[in-house]
Amino acid sequence: MASPTMKAVGIRRYGGLDALEYGDYPRPDPTGRQLLVRVHAAAVNPRDWLLREGRYVFRFAVRMPAILGSDFSGVVAACGPAAKLFREGDAVFGMQTAFGNMGACADYVAVDERSVAAKPAAISHGEAAAVPCAGLPAWQAFTRDSRVREGSRVTVIGASGGVGSYAVQLAKVLGADVTGVTSGPNEPLVRGLGADATVDYRAQHFAASVRDQDVVFDTIGRESLASCAPAMTDEGVYITTIPSPATAGQGLGAAVRRLVHGGRGRRARIVLCRADGRDLARLAELLEDGRLVSVIDAVYPLADTAAAHARSRTFRTRGKLVLEVVPGAADAITGEDPTSCSASSTAGG
Repeated sequence: MASPTMKAVGIRRYGGLDALEYGDYPRPDPTGRQLLVRVHAAAVNPRDWLLREGRYVFRFAVRMPAILGSDFSGVVAACGPAAKLFREGDAVFGMQTAFGNMGACADYVAVDERSVAAKPAAISHGEAAAVPCAGLPAWQAFTRDSRVREGSRVTVIGASGGVGSYAVQLAKVLGADVTGVTSGPNEPLVRGLGADATVDYRAQHFAASVRDQDVVFDTIGRESLASCAPAMTDEGVYITTIPSPATAGQGLGAAVRRLVHGGRGRRARIVLCRADGRDLARLAELLEDGRLVSVIDAVYPLADTAAAHARSRTFRTRGKLVLEVVPGAADAITGEDPTSCSASSTAGG
């Protein structure tokens, strides 16, 4: 008897957009504490096209053929023998880990149940799928890698992007005074998300006018601890989502200086998104009551993943790009409402 198959988007080799293959792939079976989720919507992240191009930092763990996609929203179709947190029919959203094959750009994905949470009933699958790989690093940066609280001063670089749009909102939820660094055309969007002030990076470097920041969250890897230092307090934290030898070196140097000075001084941290269902459940609460919204740049059908990759590759998206796996699972909304954006918008962080 032939093994069941499903439609998915994957690669069998590294390369350009022509390396993407939409077609039939083996359907996974849930084992252990895994859930088999019928995917309704998935999201595109830079890690997808970095993997396709052979430049993904965890390439060593990838096995070909590799189905792309990390975050998703859908309905539990089956449960592994040790799964106990969810049952068939539950609507969930979540993400795969950063290692190995991702698998979310498909009709079905097998995922550890500890990496998902119940989908908020108040939002669509498309809005939920946008959250994990962008909302989690922002939340974890502010609650684990730093301690953002009432009265903290936070600058978000790339404030209109996928991670940045959630970061602005989450910093405000935690009580911070937020400055968003973005392009001039996107300043209204960022202010609409709750930023107290904005800086157009095309007009000036933010450190020319911003001072005494407790946290500088660089979501696009454009800056460094050294370039942000003039805008930071003596105990400030520079956090980035983009690993690089320079950031690692500056972080080590800052740690040595803190050791010499009795634990005092600035810090540099790299936040890697951790697939944590408990953190997702907290974000689900904020999504449910409207304190957190997903900014959707555009929605594409799964078969048109190549167009979504091309759009992501421009670095000019406002918010997230969503793939609709089940027709009607996500709506592409245009206009100035903070929850959505037009695919034709001129973004740029």
